[in-house]
Amino acid sequence: MSEMVVAAVVMIVLAGAAVYAVSRSRMNPGKTETAKPARSNVISMEGHRRAKQNATEQLCSSCRKKNGKLIFYAQDDGSVVGLCKDCKAKAKKRDMLPL
Repeated sequence: MSEMVVAAVVMIVLAGAAVYAVSRSRMNPGKTETAKPARSNVISMEGHRRAKQNATEQLCSSCRKKNGKLIFYAQDDGSVVGLCKDCKAKAKKRDMLPL
């Protein structure tokens, strides 16, 4: 009698596995095991390099001169200004937060 119980349990488990396999194949029709490889999360640095080269072309928000790289600060009203090294003292006077 115990052999019949074991055989019944094995049959139920096999039937459950078959139902699971069939339902999985119906959920993803058209997908095969040779799917496209996932896209890479690596970002090209070319855009960053171009942006760095063009940084010298920006004007200072205070003196309007092209003085090289700008340091960006947040004003009290939430706006952002880019100041050159010469205007850095103005930012410290107004307690601006560097970004």
